[in-house]
Amino acid sequence: MSFTLYGDGIHDDTAAIQELINTSGTELRLPVPKVCYLISAPLELPSDFKLVLPRFTEIKLAKGSNCVMLKNKTVSDRKERTKYKLWDHINEWSPDYPCKNIEVEGGIWNLNNLEQNKNPLLTGVYEPKGYNGFIFLFYNVKNLRISSLTLKDPVTFAVTLDTVTYFSVDNIIFDFNYGNPLATNMDGIHIDGNSHYGTLTNLKGACYDDLVALNSHEGSDGPISDIAIRGIYSEDCHSAVRLLAAGTRVSNIHISDIYGTYFQYCVGLTKYYPDDAPLGYYGAITIDNVYASKAPWIPEYNKGEGTYAYPFIWIEGNLRVESLRVQNLHREEHTLPIDTFYVGENTVIDRMILDNISVDNHTDSERIPFMDNRGEIKYLNAQNLFEDGEPFEL
Repeated sequence: MSFTLYGDGIHDDTAAIQELINTSGTELRLPVPKVCYLISAPLELPSDFKLVLPRFTEIKLAKGSNCVMLKNKTVSDRKERTKYKLWDHINEWSPDYPCKNIEVEGGIWNLNNLEQNKNPLLTGVYEPKGYNGFIFLFYNVKNLRISSLTLKDPVTFAVTLDTVTYFSVDNIIFDFNYGNPLATNMDGIHIDGNSHYGTLTNLKGACYDDLVALNSHEGSDGPISDIAIRGIYSEDCHSAVRLLAAGTRVSNIHISDIYGTYFQYCVGLTKYYPDDAPLGYYGAITIDNVYASKAPWIPEYNKGEGTYAYPFIWIEGNLRVESLRVQNLHREEHTLPIDTFYVGENTVIDRMILDNISVDNHTDSERIPFMDNRGEIKYLNAQNLFEDGEPFEL
């Protein structure tokens, strides 16, 4: 090797690890280090490659590196530009050079956020070029697998995936301890436009934004479809799943097995960008097997006590939803007696199915409102609804 692999947490291991990636054929299994691996620039993975770290080996971003820790190989010759500086890869990387068959397994990936530049979403400062606060960034990849690892202390999103197809994210722990400068904008798995055919399973830990976000209007800006999200376990988390469509379309999404407490909402169907498109479009969305409730307010999350309290299932205004099915949802509420379902103004749901929904009220309020509908539900089939163990009808 031309470079020494130290693993002592003091010397920079970036060049040595990248050399091993470049010369190891199709797979690299890093050894257990003396202390941890320290890197100062993104590690780049080529197509047809698997990187494996011992499960609890730490790899840490050095102070002042201000970059992602891991990405796929890309070509920088893009001619189009976007106004959103957070998605700098769309301003730089060519869409004409896709990657395929990439796997990442194991390790504790520590962005070391307090020793990087502050959150660019809050400060508006995106320099040095490309700084966005992500741990992983994968763009234009077919057959991607991320598994059995811990994502620790990002500045913004732990993982951003854009234009990915046939992908899986499995057995992930989020270890978020503090923000820089605030615990906000810290998504877990953030998936952007033109992403299809994926599974996300067995995700654990609290995030200070959406634990899973499917945002079709962000990054390369295109539809998202055919995603299964199974198994979210979190206490005092911002939200379990957020879907975002503004002009673009999100469809065939199956969300199941959600447990824990969430202080913003549990699941949200949103538009968010008011000026970019008149409506957000959704195809078939299914939410199944939820055992969760609202979390106590988290004061560190940069919002005061008088801030709007979001419903448990939040369906924002200005949406068009073809089909929404919610079944086997059980909310045992001790914290906030806010609506279980909310449908915003100018939202039209063609078909809504509710089956086996129970709400048990352990708050000081006499009753928890079941649904606040300010839009239009063309067809509603609601059965097996229970409040405090007693059946009721809408």
